[in-house]
Amino acid sequence: MMNSIVKEELISFKEFEKKIYRYICGFAREITVQMLEGYDRELAEGRDKKQYRCKGKRQTSIKTVYGEVVYSRNVYRTETPDGQIAHIFLLDEAMHMDKIGLISTNLAEKIALTVTEAPYRVTADIISST
Repeated sequence: MMNSIVKEELISFKEFEKKIYRYICGFAREITVQMLEGYDRELAEGRDKKQYRCKGKRQTSIKTVYGEVVYSRNVYRTETPDGQIAHIFLLDEAMHMDKIGLISTNLAEKIALTVTEAPYRVTADIISST
């Protein structure tokens, strides 16, 4: 990445900063996928196999402050105390993944803060450009 920046024609610091920011956000997304999927594997290995029957992986995504993260996690079939069949994600439960739809809590808070201080269109532009 650094070589491609250096080999290009001289760019403004603003453009240089944007390229670095995009690169770092991409790296953060990759790390997040690796960590989430690794933790999900640990949970799968350590679960009570009689209580939680693995039904395979499902792909999902979550929009974060550094972009959309697409990852896979295991879904489990279990029985609730009242005898109903339920399908759950142990990863979501273990990590207390508070998300509003497919938006992380951190991003939702940033959106809410921006909305209270700026008009809707300005907020949409700010969040999109981030």
